[in-house]
Amino acid sequence: MPDIVIRPKYVEEIRKILIYCSAEKIAVSPVSGGLSGGFSCPTIKPGGVLLDLGRMKRIIEIDEENRFAIVEPGVTIGELWAYMHKNHPDWAPPIPDGAPPASTVMGDAIDRGFSLYTSSVGPQGDNFMCAEVVFPNGDVLRTGSWALPTAKPFYKYGLGPDIWSFLMGSQGTMGVITKVVVKIYPHPEFKTVVVWGMSNPYDMQNLTLEIQKQEFGIAHNTVMVQGGNYPLVMTRWPKDKVPHDYEFYEEIGISKWWMNFEIWCQTAEELDYVVNRIDKMAKDYKKNRAKDPDSIKSQELHPKQIASRLKKPNKIAIPYGFWDAGFLFITWYTPWPECAHFCEIYCNAMEKYGFPPTMWVASIERARQAICMPIICFDSTKTEELERVQDLNRETTEYGLKQGWLNYRPDPYIHIQAYYQAGMYWKYLRMFKKLVDPNGILHPGRLALP
Repeated sequence: MPDIVIRPKYVEEIRKILIYCSAEKIAVSPVSGGLSGGFSCPTIKPGGVLLDLGRMKRIIEIDEENRFAIVEPGVTIGELWAYMHKNHPDWAPPIPDGAPPASTVMGDAIDRGFSLYTSSVGPQGDNFMCAEVVFPNGDVLRTGSWALPTAKPFYKYGLGPDIWSFLMGSQGTMGVITKVVVKIYPHPEFKTVVVWGMSNPYDMQNLTLEIQKQEFGIAHNTVMVQGGNYPLVMTRWPKDKVPHDYEFYEEIGISKWWMNFEIWCQTAEELDYVVNRIDKMAKDYKKNRAKDPDSIKSQELHPKQIASRLKKPNKIAIPYGFWDAGFLFITWYTPWPECAHFCEIYCNAMEKYGFPPTMWVASIERARQAICMPIICFDSTKTEELERVQDLNRETTEYGLKQGWLNYRPDPYIHIQAYYQAGMYWKYLRMFKKLVDPNGILHPGRLALP
């Protein structure tokens, strides 16, 4: 727990706080919304100051011609979506799909999350152009083209080496971000969701890869490509009412594994073409290359299901509170052709430790990478269950690192293992930290940094 919570509203207030705390060597842990589903928010002893940026809520500018938005760290994805829906309805911001509406745009940026069109345009970090950051010595830096006083924040890489990328994933350990510039994209009228089901993660992986390789074509129209297994359904219900046998889900038409293709198009003709092309490719895969062809089938959705899925912000994270408010996204990045293996070993590990084998997988940049998210549902009031979560996390981390997979939103108590295997990387990360935060006040202990 922190010793004190401070809620600044202006950049100058943050400057003064950081200058004072740096001089007195008081720890400062900045948060934008505090709703991370991973490990980035908790303070580590000594608690010091929790710097709550939730009052910095200005939507500063929406530029439709240059296609960017400038927001402060306290702006939530629900607020930005509602503002643009009302004032700029033809454009959509890069909000994370599935996160609570109260989570923040900036928090998803700095944590390198994913957006509602991440399969089409790439990882969330690529949607962020420029930033304003306050360092512990009080310096205020603008990155990219924004470093020039007369320039718009139109170019991420700016003057020589890219400083913004250095801050990505830093979880508040390098500086306090006070403004971010994000890309906005067209929000067309013609949209739908196509779902194909199967019995195993390998057919899910391989069919999806074939479709996502259709670049400069249908792959760019599939803005969000995400799937998983049938326990994703049961963990949204009160746990005392969950049917545990797969037969129940089979009777209502839910495959053991499936993949959703959310499609956005500029015209009705284009939408029809993309849907038909995906269906044609799926049928060809089923006939000629599938591991279990009999299980592969199109899952027809009711119009209400499609409308619910297309509604943003999507609130799929909220129902997990039925599980005694204990849920954790232990998220990994893998090469797409390895995501099925990840799903297989992690589901087995979850069952070994007594957790529902709940798995979610999404394509990043047309299946160049996979974001794999085991969703751990547990009773947060029981110490023994928390310990089992840590044991599961530790065992799977050891295995995942041997495979060359990367953890996202690392737990400093467990994922320090990654730095053991990347010693030179950690050496220079510590050197960069020492440069911008010589007294080590910002989120000490986070990312295994002093």
